[in-house]
Amino acid sequence: MALTLLANTTPAYAATLPAAVKTQLVYLVEEEKLARDVYAVLAKSSGNQKFANITKSEQTHMNNISAILKTYKISDPTIGAKAGVFKNATLAKLYKTLITQGKKSEADAIKVGILIEEKDIADLDKLAKIVTQTDVKTAIALLRSGSVNHLAAFKR
Repeated sequence: MALTLLANTTPAYAATLPAAVKTQLVYLVEEEKLARDVYAVLAKSSGNQKFANITKSEQTHMNNISAILKTYKISDPTIGAKAGVFKNATLAKLYKTLITQGKKSEADAIKVGILIEEKDIADLDKLAKIVTQTDVKTAIALLRSGSVNHLAAFKR
């Protein structure tokens, strides 16, 4: 299920965010890109329809965080980035590892999906603890809900 950030949650002005929140949001948009890119590859290699469906949702997650970045005038590292290419070196390495692992078998692909969603949820929970802006809180809550749903789908 794709979740879309509601337009009325965006503030009328571009307030500032603490540096730690900015850093986490930039990481988060790339983490959502990682999920999208990995799932797109695994959809083809495994043939499992769950990956194709969730790939679309991950794009929506990226769009939601991109909108937050734009609101707060934060550079979005995913704009113009090709599939599998990341500015964050840790995510670039993780992408390669997850693709290698996920292509071994359909069971391994599902394990990769579970790992990604568990990581997303943990990172969203971490960010939620330091955010005070309503629009950012709303976006995080929507993404977390989506990740919980994706995790449940992979565990079925």
